[in-house]
Amino acid sequence: MIKNRRLKRIGAVAGTLSAALLLPLTQANAASGEVDRATTTRHDGEWVKCASKMEHGDNVYLACFDPEGDWFNVYDGKADGSAAVVDWQVGNRYGAIFNADGMAAQRYKKKDFPEGATVRFRICLGHWDTKMITAGTCSGWVSNPT
Repeated sequence: MIKNRRLKRIGAVAGTLSAALLLPLTQANAASGEVDRATTTRHDGEWVKCASKMEHGDNVYLACFDPEGDWFNVYDGKADGSAAVVDWQVGNRYGAIFNADGMAAQRYKKKDFPEGATVRFRICLGHWDTKMITAGTCSGWVSNPT
């Protein structure tokens, strides 16, 4: 009887620990919140902050922000089967903007953020068909006032 309770307790602790370790991986992979696809609607504003992923000294993936109108620019510079994705956050609001149009595509998305807030964003890789961001592919965070 005591042996059985101890085994159950160990099993419960192991299950909780497994769930706690797997949860961050699941959240890192899922593009939850607002999910948008960037479009060809062009914006020629001033890109004041950018997040990039570089290979061999070249910007391969690039996400830039223009606070005048809250525009994002998403560039995908590599044919690798993945989409370039802007992972963004403003206060309690967050989301992802996918450039699902392949290599050399530069796409745009207008958002509407509160004036005076701060947007945090980074460039990642993901897949539009599953709306998932691939864990471990994101640049560092960049911040800018809206």
